Amino acid sequence: MPTAAILGHLGLFVRRAFLTPESCRQIRIEMTAAARIPAMIRPRGASDGVVDHETRRTALASVAESTIAIVNEQLRAIKPALEEFFQLQTTEWQRPQFYIYEPGDFFSAHRDSDAYDPVAPEWVKRRQVSVSILLNDARGGVDAEPFGGGSLVFHGARGDQHGSGFGIPLESEEGLFVAFRSDWIHEVKPVTSGRRYSIVTWYT
Repeated sequence: MPTAAILGHLGLFVRRAFLTPESCRQIRIEMTAAARIPAMIRPRGASDGVVDHETRRTALASVAESTIAIVNEQLRAIKPALEEFFQLQTTEWQRPQFYIYEPGDFFSAHRDSDAYDPVAPEWVKRRQVSVSILLNDARGGVDAEPFGGGSLVFHGARGDQHGSGFGIPLESEEGLFVAFRSDWIHEVKPVTSGRRYSIVTWYT
């Protein structure tokens, strides 16, 4: 997975097999059957979220508290390694979000925490480290549930206000844990086939 190795030198924390193939499969099954709502964005200069399918199109799945507890246990266990890697102290993490991307779904380039937006709400400003946990990949994993497209792409150098210079896609891998500073501009490219499943959270 060469792109993960390259991004590691630029400040990306990567942990393979963070979730087992069976755990990923069970979570995908639950997400597929769960109620969903459209994911929102918070426009710069606004304090509330809105649905804007020109900027973001994906669905948030409502999973059981027991499933969230399993993910929280893993997030708690990896927290010391993250703090050592990023050389910072965190207090907690925000509630994990479970996203399904259908064909055509995407999330355009953005930051998870924006120091350049003075009216950003406190829960956004407190984000230090963003996390994506990938639940399937192009190969299909244990039960052949692959997807096409949907790359997680990182733009420019971390902290670059405009995200200029380059864009590096991270190859998806079932069970992969990816963490990065929340001011790094990134995006999810449109899914071209299948469904992309992921879990997202933010350490504060």
